[in-house]
Amino acid sequence: MNYDKHPKMKYIYVGVDTHKHRHTASVINCFNETLDTITIANDKKGYGALFNMVNKHTTNEVTAIYGLEDTKHLGYGLCSYLLSKNCLVKHVLGTLTYNERKRNPIISKTDEIDSQCIAKVLLDYLDTLSFATSDEIFWTLKQVVKMRQSIVKNNVEYKNKFHAQILHHYPNYKSFFHDIFCNTALTLWETYPSPDLLINISDKDFWKFMYNSSNTRFSQNKANEILKLIKENDILNTIYQEERNIIIRTLVRQIRNNNAILKEIETEVIAIYDKIGSTLHTCPLLTKITAAEILAEIGNINRFANSGKLAKYAGVAPVSYSSGNSEKDVSNEFGNRELNSHIYNLACRSISPGANKMVPANAIFIEYFNKKRTEGKTGHQALVCVMRRLISIIYSVLKNERDYIVPTELVEQCTTSFKERRIKEEKEKQDKVAKKVTNHKNKKM
Repeated sequence: MNYDKHPKMKYIYVGVDTHKHRHTASVINCFNETLDTITIANDKKGYGALFNMVNKHTTNEVTAIYGLEDTKHLGYGLCSYLLSKNCLVKHVLGTLTYNERKRNPIISKTDEIDSQCIAKVLLDYLDTLSFATSDEIFWTLKQVVKMRQSIVKNNVEYKNKFHAQILHHYPNYKSFFHDIFCNTALTLWETYPSPDLLINISDKDFWKFMYNSSNTRFSQNKANEILKLIKENDILNTIYQEERNIIIRTLVRQIRNNNAILKEIETEVIAIYDKIGSTLHTCPLLTKITAAEILAEIGNINRFANSGKLAKYAGVAPVSYSSGNSEKDVSNEFGNRELNSHIYNLACRSISPGANKMVPANAIFIEYFNKKRTEGKTGHQALVCVMRRLISIIYSVLKNERDYIVPTELVEQCTTSFKERRIKEEKEKQDKVAKKVTNHKNKKM
């Protein structure tokens, strides 16, 4: 190779340490010589100052290439600006920067040192680092999905607090409604947060209240049953009851508000998902919401050359460790843990035998899981195999941009095999119980 014309000599390397209000950038050449350093504000004026400073070191033969640790959050504005200027921008992994910083005999940490480390990593890993892209719609989908997850998390917290409070007021509250957070139930809790408010109400008046709260769908028998359950419990303590009622009413309003916001945000998630035109929701056990959650973490599928790359990104593919004559594969604890969690939950639902253990959620995967178990794999290892197969299906659907085609014959075959095995297992279980009963009788005799 002619090193006078090495590809890395065509660039100068700009490492940018991004922060909330300001960024620090260092420029080095291919010989790791620092050419310049600048600290800029995180706004358009600052971006322009960086762009102009870097251009002073470029020529017709030497082009600038930028490396940012964060291109989707703190560095999103700068990344978008540079891409709009047709600059080359690469995403630098934080772990590589950390390792580069540790190589120094005395480990110091300043914004300038960090930016120099990022530039050095950019130089060393020029060919392997991925280019930053302006996939706005995927970035937007991820932001909206994260907002929905935050609302769901908050709602769970409010509901847990509600359970803790309402238990003191209505000990048998779970027997009132099939869904204790339906609109009718929330209206009851908000209007009558404690049973002492229902002491003087008649059966007819209570039924009218429930009838109107449920949009005329509540029966009188059900209303009488609830009122009877309430009055069966003695009211033990009404001291400071009005103050405690405020807690119940506040929690109900928060849950109502969250439900309304959740409905609105889910509509927006589906709208963005439809704009992308993905057909991932056609896969078994996926809805447009759950498919959007997976797609938000994957982003543009063209980033991955094959399903194996996607599996590594999701932390599903094993990692090889070898030394001398020893070689083994261990589970991957890295990768995108959020995506890994979504795939894990999907795999668990895919091998579910159903409520009555006779109607499988996905007969193909539950048979595949049992096949891996018979091969000697543990339950966890077999589940990872299911996750890997799901990754392959997801990759294929996204890459080919087509609906998931259900293999009807295979589904029927696996369903039949599953039912036969379940019947056999149930018979063996009954025979085992009968044998125990017989042995017990014989011992008594």
